[in-house]
Amino acid sequence: MNQPLVSMITYCYNGERFVHKYFEAVLAQTYRNLELIFFNNGSEDRTGEIAEAYRKKLEARGISVQLIHYEKNQNTCELKQKGFTLMHGEYFFGCDSDDLIHPTYVEEMAGYLQAHPEKGIVFCQLQVIQEETGESLGISKAIPSREPRSAFLDMLNGRNCMFTAISYMMSRTQYERINPGMRFYISKYGENYQIQLPFLYHDLQGFVEKPLGDYSVRRDSYTGKLKKAPQKQLDAYRGQEEAILATLDSLGGKELEEYRLIAQRRLRRDRFYAAVALGDPQVRKACYRDLRQVGGGTFKEALVECMPGLYRKLKKL
Repeated sequence: MNQPLVSMITYCYNGERFVHKYFEAVLAQTYRNLELIFFNNGSEDRTGEIAEAYRKKLEARGISVQLIHYEKNQNTCELKQKGFTLMHGEYFFGCDSDDLIHPTYVEEMAGYLQAHPEKGIVFCQLQVIQEETGESLGISKAIPSREPRSAFLDMLNGRNCMFTAISYMMSRTQYERINPGMRFYISKYGENYQIQLPFLYHDLQGFVEKPLGDYSVRRDSYTGKLKKAPQKQLDAYRGQEEAILATLDSLGGKELEEYRLIAQRRLRRDRFYAAVALGDPQVRKACYRDLRQVGGGTFKEALVECMPGLYRKLKKL
């Protein structure tokens, strides 16, 4: 069977603890025509040394390798944009350095896109693994829907969607058609929204309904730290809103304003929740004002929806 080139883009910061497993998973792929673009993103440990040690093994396997080392940590959106300019594949995907792709991952995902050229993005299920213990925490998946733009609306509402890089692979031909130049709005946040929303807006999604990778849950991961830091969550939700609105502006369409409001209501509600958790009354009021601008209901309604117990406590004060 003809195997079009598939490009794999990874950026890694201080990954010496798990990057060995990452490279071994790449070497174990049953698909032959693979290109790896690996950004050592300002690591202060042995990540770069380990990556270079794998170069000959990867090349001996027939994998085209680009290992790019930065002295300082770079914005990941900028790295993904650079990866787009460097890659040569007809299909492409991202892979976080602490996640593992199963041996048939590339073969099955690229095979789906090759068999369905009308599609632009394909999603798979993932096995969720606790990195420290190796314990399985279940299956992460998006439920396929056949209704027009249902997946697009789900993503705007933050439900039934997959954000892990290895959960999806894309067709370069389709992406260049819907996003000429494959340009990004450069931000610290919202990378997955920017990539996926154009595909979902045009109903170009497909699904391989089986786990094809392991998503690693780590206590010291960026996502894990974010959940414990309300102020950082506030910044993240604000950045995600900006990235989504920039993406919607690039899409156009008669429903643009409606879609903007859907995204803004959800993210400003989440921002209000983070402000409540932060415990700063002034920040909470400011976030509520932002929510009210897009029809967020009364303060009591917003607070009760967020944390009923906290509302009762505040009421007694």
